[in-house]
Amino acid sequence: MWTKITSLAIILCATVTAQWRAIGPDGGPVYSGDISTTDPSVIYFAPYASPSPIVRSTDGGNTWNFTPATLSTYPQVMIVHPQNSEIVYALTGSAIYKTTNGGTSWTAISLPSSSYFRAMTINPLNPDEIYVAGYNYSGSVYRAALARSTDAGLNWTLFLCDTITPSFGYSLSVDPQDTNTVYVGGYRGSGLTILYRSSDRGETWEELSLGVNGYYPYAIYISPANNNIIIVGAYSSGIYRSTDRGTNWTRVATVTSVYRMAADYGNPAVIYATNPSGIYQSSDTGRTWVRLTGNFDGTPYYCLFTSPINSGTVYFGTKAGLFRSTDYGNNWENTTTGFSFNKVKVIALASDANTIYAECLDNAVYRSTDNGTSWTRCPEFLACGNLCGLAVHPDNPQTIWALEGSG
Repeated sequence: MWTKITSLAIILCATVTAQWRAIGPDGGPVYSGDISTTDPSVIYFAPYASPSPIVRSTDGGNTWNFTPATLSTYPQVMIVHPQNSEIVYALTGSAIYKTTNGGTSWTAISLPSSSYFRAMTINPLNPDEIYVAGYNYSGSVYRAALARSTDAGLNWTLFLCDTITPSFGYSLSVDPQDTNTVYVGGYRGSGLTILYRSSDRGETWEELSLGVNGYYPYAIYISPANNNIIIVGAYSSGIYRSTDRGTNWTRVATVTSVYRMAADYGNPAVIYATNPSGIYQSSDTGRTWVRLTGNFDGTPYYCLFTSPINSGTVYFGTKAGLFRSTDYGNNWENTTTGFSFNKVKVIALASDANTIYAECLDNAVYRSTDNGTSWTRCPEFLACGNLCGLAVHPDNPQTIWALEGSG
């Protein structure tokens, strides 16, 4: 028997939208960045992430915001235009990205083909002149190379620093007193550290050997007060200093793997250098160096710059955030407190319902004992990279196991 249904049941479905809020941990890995010389309240930095959000401050690093657009990968170098804080260049290796509106949008600038670039700088007297340094390759042959643009990146001319021996370029600096002179740092052969110098903006080159197999220098510093003084950090050998524009060299420190160097604007005798173990300072134009034992967290990356108006103020980026000192590196504060851009890969909850462990990708493991209201950075212990998993002891939330990628 069939029954005719004459009533209609109406089911109302309500859509519930979840409300999310960030609870930290604060900060994250700062890979590269720069400060505006015309408006030092404007600072940009890029986290170590792909794709990479770009972060901007308009109050000297007191507060931060993500810019509307992201880059496909993290830039190795960022440079703010010396005359316009809205214009920023970001080098990603095979391309430069440029914004003219403070990061609202970015335009890709093509670089010479069959090349990979690791360093970038702008002529301080002519901002339309941009240089990048790295290496050009033809098959299996690599040559240290420099590319120059005289029209703000629209067109490029490629120059080989070494036309005979296989070589690689890693760093770059323009003489602040004679901007026709350009230096490219690199290595060739079995690791011989070389400084290539051109006095005609890249047209011709000469080699200045440090006399050591220190491999690539990430950083070249030329004193703005005396351009005879050049300081280079050879990757595996130490910091070297020349007082005759690179003809002769003296090793002044055994500090290796120097990422970046920058001098105090008000006192160029004060120079800072970063490497994976921390930040170092020289107060005598590079003759001697000491390691600063400040209150900062995380391994430094390739971000180091000083304030163009406030002597004693220096910024550097680590895996935990962008740190600032206003007293020549004696004390540090994390400017990214309250602003989080970590990528949380692994979370583990303890049985007490208040303790949480979170691994932040390429940063560290953090612990919260108040259900995420506040976080403490755990001591670094990783040997090979990021974690695959965390496990908390069921009876003791202070005991935790961590599994690295290698087992």
